[in-house]
Amino acid sequence: KDTNELIGGIDVVGYIDGMPIIGYNLSPNYWNNGYMTEACKKVIDFLFNEVGVNRIEATHDVNNPNSGKVMAKCGLLYEGTRKQGAVNISGICDSVIYGLTKEDYKKK
Repeated sequence: KDTNELIGGIDVVGYIDGMPIIGYNLSPNYWNNGYMTEACKKVIDFLFNEVGVNRIEATHDVNNPNSGKVMAKCGLLYEGTRKQGAVNISGICDSVIYGLTKEDYKKK
């Protein structure tokens, strides 16, 4: 915030049946500082309260469990793992799925 340096990004990277899928990345120099959790919570709040979506999803490579920790800290719930369900720069990988409904979001 102090330097206005771009350290990562967060976005709605797609939609499935009208449900937004959140994707994010962060420079390793800034991991474990809570930045992505803070940003992700803001995006989730915006999508539920301003856009009016009913459900949000996010996925991560099974080999990147720290991304799943961010999702869990933001209230998303583990829903399963798709075997060979995604492709990234390393090739085909298993994909872990997290989701959150508006109903569950409002309960927290």
